[in-house]
Amino acid sequence: MPRNYQTEKEALKKPNEDRNWWKPTTGTHKIKIVTEPEPFEFPWKEKDGEEKIIKKEGMKIHVGGEEYDWSVNQGITENSLWGQLLLVAAHNGFLKDQEITLIVKGSGKETAYTVLEALPLMTVKEEEVK
Repeated sequence: MPRNYQTEKEALKKPNEDRNWWKPTTGTHKIKIVTEPEPFEFPWKEKDGEEKIIKKEGMKIHVGGEEYDWSVNQGITENSLWGQLLLVAAHNGFLKDQEITLIVKGSGKETAYTVLEALPLMTVKEEEVK
């Protein structure tokens, strides 16, 4: 009997399909970071067709009693989600086993993240008094 390549093709998994990715929803989330973050790159195609590589950090987390995979874009400021996680990591020397409280506001491109444990670690900008 000949092989049914169509059936075999349909059974192939897509990259990362077997992973349980966590997508934060609006609200407050208690997160325990289970593994140290690992950098990876993610190919992305813009609406205009331009392709670019997004640098991310991936880690395992526990949220609500479930284990998930979580990826965070490598932001370049301490206000970015990654920047806030770096503040916590630099303060403690590691991220693994840290428990954080994540506040998520908005949705889509208007999403804002706050890691409560990072707030006291942020650089205070002095305003000029006139």
